[in-house]
Amino acid sequence: MASTRLATFIAGVAVIALAGCGVGGGTGASGGGDPRTLRIAHNSNAAALPVRVAEAKGIFAKHNLKVELTKVENLGTLPGAVGKSFDVALSVPTTLITAAQQGIPVVQVAGATLDIEQNPTAFLIGSRKAGVSKPKDLEGKTLGVLVETGTTHVATKAWLKHEGVDLSTVKIVQVDGPAQADQLASGRIAAVETVMPFATNILHNPDAFDLGDPYLKLAPELSAILWIAQRDFAARQPDVIKDFRAALDEAQAAIGQNDQEARKVLKDYTGLPDAVITGTKLPTYTSAVRSEDLKVWLDTMREVGAFTGDIDLSTLVAQQN
Repeated sequence: MASTRLATFIAGVAVIALAGCGVGGGTGASGGGDPRTLRIAHNSNAAALPVRVAEAKGIFAKHNLKVELTKVENLGTLPGAVGKSFDVALSVPTTLITAAQQGIPVVQVAGATLDIEQNPTAFLIGSRKAGVSKPKDLEGKTLGVLVETGTTHVATKAWLKHEGVDLSTVKIVQVDGPAQADQLASGRIAAVETVMPFATNILHNPDAFDLGDPYLKLAPELSAILWIAQRDFAARQPDVIKDFRAALDEAQAAIGQNDQEARKVLKDYTGLPDAVITGTKLPTYTSAVRSEDLKVWLDTMREVGAFTGDIDLSTLVAQQN
């Protein structure tokens, strides 16, 4: 696949910045400071909603945790920053595996969401006017992706390969989630890989055609996004990690109990329009660490040439307390 970087055009959605509520500032848990002060990084994915709800409702404080939240759209940049600028970060299995191969000592400490048939969170969406209504139509066209090393792209490549698509003819451009709807509508890209809540905004356009969930082409249910921390910190502070997961569980329950309040929090950190927030189907949340899913991702990465060599997947998961 040919690749380039596409400038993001954000019109009427959200202006996303590395809003600095903590990048490089302060001394957090894995930086040698108070182990109960967690500097947490995430992007605008709806998977981060439990963390935001836990902060807004004082759930972290209830579990004796102080948090500093920072939004970083490109999750691929975060493993190297964990233990330095951040203590806990949202990530994806493909990035976790790649980081380990590069010698970056990070581990999964909690789950985030689970894709199931009744509630998919990943989407491959084509433009009708560009002639994309099935995977094979992508040959010779431009595909917008969130992150080239991310789970959505790896899963999409495997799907396209199985459909007989010549991957070398597909041009890849990186487009941040908030800009994807405009890029597809303008014709700059012919299709896009995306996740919630961005898919809702894209699918509001009648030109958009939902081809399906790339994750569910790999398994009937699959975890594709998770929380990571530095390996040494997770080993030294199992009680902190346990309380972090407990706060996520409580926040997930709160989301289920008060959908309207949860969507207000989603709007606050994504900046997306009310119509998108209201129309977004929230993911199936889980803090469970599904280590078996890492093998699905490793096998898929190998299939599409995104990983070579050997790796012990058991070393990528923090010991559960």
